[in-house]
Amino acid sequence: QRSRLTADGLREVLAEAFTAARDTVHAEHLIFPLIDVDLKSFCVEQFAQVVAEYCVLADYEPNHSKTGPWLDEAEQTHLKSLTLIAGRNSLKAAKRGAAFGVNLGEATCLARNLVNEPPSKMTARRLAKAASEVASNSEGIITCRVYGKQDIRRMKMGGLLAVNKGSKEMPSFIELSYDPASGATQECLALVGKGVTFDTGGLNIKDYTSMKDMKMDMAGAASVIAAMSLISAIKPRISVRALVAATDNQISAEAFLQGDIISTMSGKTVEVGHTDAEGRLTLADALHYAQEQCEATMIVDLATLTGAVEEALGSYVTGVFGNQERFTRKVLKAARLAGETMHELPMPAIYREENKSPMADLTNDGSGPGAITAAWFLREFVNEGVEWIHADIGGTAFRTNANAHGIEPAGGTGVGVRVDR
Repeated sequence: QRSRLTADGLREVLAEAFTAARDTVHAEHLIFPLIDVDLKSFCVEQFAQVVAEYCVLADYEPNHSKTGPWLDEAEQTHLKSLTLIAGRNSLKAAKRGAAFGVNLGEATCLARNLVNEPPSKMTARRLAKAASEVASNSEGIITCRVYGKQDIRRMKMGGLLAVNKGSKEMPSFIELSYDPASGATQECLALVGKGVTFDTGGLNIKDYTSMKDMKMDMAGAASVIAAMSLISAIKPRISVRALVAATDNQISAEAFLQGDIISTMSGKTVEVGHTDAEGRLTLADALHYAQEQCEATMIVDLATLTGAVEEALGSYVTGVFGNQERFTRKVLKAARLAGETMHELPMPAIYREENKSPMADLTNDGSGPGAITAAWFLREFVNEGVEWIHADIGGTAFRTNANAHGIEPAGGTGVGVRVDR
């Protein structure tokens, strides 16, 4: 019944309809009537936004390197146009909604493309170039600053430097900045993305199955960079920063070792218990930078941090941890409005002890429930009074052929982009 139609129900129907139109009847041009859709649950503008957004997402084709279709398979049809029909009174609202829906879809596709690039191409420097391109396309609204290895040393980002030790590629620390036209505001939101461009596990090397798709370990970085591409359309009233500590985690004679003691940018020391728990080391530096250099009052970090979160919530639900109930509720509400399923997980204080080290302030391989222990590790680098959310996208950032679904083909999903906006 129309009265029971929800935004999630609409998204589900649109995903099925648009993919069927493209793949079954090979349609290239779609016409969608928006007349008399001002429903109790959402207005014409919201309806138009979801229709346009899902048209873009349904038509996404991974940026692959195929030279032609497989055997007797036909080439994929693409949706070339979408025409929305609206009444005179709702035409302006429909246009606004459709324009923003296209922006949301394209930003999500940008994040997907970054994740899907081969890891030998998507290095820390290439990720920094992608961030610079977002700034260049913003007509001066966004600025980008990229710090090289010497700058990173000067800032004493010991976590990022440690993870980078085994690599021939240089690390990058990326900062995208936005301030309203009136200038920087006291409130500042920092979007922090994990940017490990390929994760071998280091000397605690992953097995074949676990390493196979580790180009996706920079999905958090891809999402926060892509989210900044929406700033020009949104123009928020507060300052926003996107921060990425970018490197790969490789194996060599110079790689960091179990038992090493790392001094992070905050001054806190970490004993390396496991070289495959590298993401929390790079994020520790990024979180500290967000607060000390950007004066962030709110932080949302997105990270493919643990496999444990997928064991808890599967591959379609993102695990969320927070230190302030009101802020957590806001982020979860934004996720619902964006159509992304997120679920808050608890942080019982008893698990904080799992990160205690006899040799340093912390260890990076705390035992216990992995996703919770990892969240507690990050929280150690969040100052009192700063509102913080950690979204563990370890299960939701990437689709294999086995769990590709609806508008999410195999590859990067772009999870978090539409929530961060």
